[in-house]
Order: sequence, then structure tokens, then C-alpha cells
Amino acid sequence: MGRTLSLLAHLPRLEADGVTHRRDCECVRCDAGFRPTEHERTAARLRFEAIQSREAAARALTRRRERARIKRAALALELEADAKAVDERLGALRAARERAEHDGRLAMLERLRRAGVPLADALASVESVAWAQQGSNLRPED
Repeated sequence: MGRTLSLLAHLPRLEADGVTHRRDCECVRCDAGFRPTEHERTAARLRFEAIQSREAAARALTRRRERARIKRAALALELEADAKAVDERLGALRAARERAEHDGRLAMLERLRRAGVPLADALASVESVAWAQQGSNLRPED
């Protein structure tokens, strides 16, 4: 009685493409003489390389699109932060203008300057009025 070999004993050895049997394959099919021809090997290699290059191009395109999306998101965040900073600055300027409009000392200083009083004298007179309104009998230089 002869030996029966399991088909699993000689599994095919494949090329990198995962389809074509290698030249040193010892599977039952290749032992029976059904090896791929050189033309079939070349065609399979070219198909495999084309698939690989398409997949690489698709991955590169995906990475490029993701980088562009991240750049757009970063730009949107940066613009939003800049807009918030500008709004805060405008609010501070509006508050300062509001305080300046309601500050009697500044209005008095402007009236004195328009009347031609020198700056030092105008500032001294505004300060003396401010100290008098506070009820202090001390001068700033005391």
C-alpha cells in the first residue's frame, strides 16, 4: 500500500502578490506541471504593483485632505480667538471712553486748556478741586 500525502503537507508558496505561485513552490498543482508562465508572473506582478501604487496614492490623498482639514480647523480657531480678542479690546475702549465722558476732572482740564491755561497750571487746579471735593485738607504735596 502506498503512502497518502495530505494536501496540507504541500501548501502553495506564493509571491508577494499573494496569488502567483513561486518558482520553488512544491504544491500538488505545481508538481503536476501547472506552474505560472513567465508572462503570467509578469502580468500578476504589474497588477500587484498597480494596486499597491493606487492604494499608496489613496493613502497620500487621504493624508493630504486630513492635513488640509486640520489647517482649516486651526485657522477657524485662530480667527475665532482673534475676533474674541478684538471684541474684548473694543469693549475695554468703549468702557474707557464712557468713563472719560463722565469724568468731571477731564472735562475741567479740557475747558482750562481751551481757555489757554498752561498744562501744569491746569493740572494743578484740577487736582486742587479734586482734593477739595474729597473733603481732604491735605494737598498732594503735603
